[in-house]
This record gives sequence, C-alpha cells and structure tokens, in this order.
Amino acid sequence: MDFTVIRPMLYGVLMWAVAIYAFRRGGWEERLAAAGTLLVSYLTVLVGSPSENYFRQVESAVAAVDICLFLLISLIALRSRKFWPLWLGAIQGVSLIGHLAPLLPQISPFASSSAVALWSYPLWIVLAFGVRQHDRTRLNTLSAQR
Repeated sequence: MDFTVIRPMLYGVLMWAVAIYAFRRGGWEERLAAAGTLLVSYLTVLVGSPSENYFRQVESAVAAVDICLFLLISLIALRSRKFWPLWLGAIQGVSLIGHLAPLLPQISPFASSSAVALWSYPLWIVLAFGVRQHDRTRLNTLSAQR
C-alpha cells in the first residue's frame, strides 16, 4: 500500500481514538482542545486547494483555519492550570511556520504540506497524555476523598 493512502488512515484512527478518549475521560480543557482539533482537521480538507495545486503557494485558507486553532489552544493555555496546553500551542505554532514553506523556492509542495501535516500527529499524542494525566489526577482525588 502507498504511504499517501496509509497516512490519512493512521491519522483518522489516531484522531478519533484520542478524541473519544478526551470526550470520555478529559476535563473541559481536553474536550475543548479535542473538539477544536477535530473541527480544524475537517475544515482543512474542505478549504484546501485541489490536490494538483496543494501547497504550490501559501494556502491562506488552511493557514487561517490553523491560526484559529492556535488562538483556541492559546486561550485554553491561558485559562488552564495544566502544562500540556503549552505544548499544544508550541506544536501548533511550528505548524503555522510550516505554512510559510512555499515561499522558499527550493522547497517542494510535498515537503511544504508535510511540514504542516506531520505536526498534527504529535498534537494528538500530547493531547492523549493530557487526558491521561487529567484522568489519573481525578482518580487520585476521588480515592483521597474516601
């Protein structure tokens, strides 16, 4: 199987597994981050250019969607007492910088799109660790109250 087929399937499995985990076990920060990232994942597909033109120039619509996610994550980080939203903000910030890759003439469109897309995997992984930490803290608090 071609990696261009496997990569979206792996992303979909990771995305939905972590999102369901966040909705079932997470707090307000984890749920909001999961909902925002889910929404942005689908909006990116809807607003992106056709595949033959994808990332041959700066994808302003995709960048705008990613900026909205960056702002959401930043608001979560400002309101939260947890550390993981800062990591999500950093990952999303690096992904935003990747949107500028088409401005460099020596960068191929595949490399440009990969510079943006590949950062979504660590984003979901960090969110999963955030949900795990929240769930462990919640369970420890419940057992201490007994």
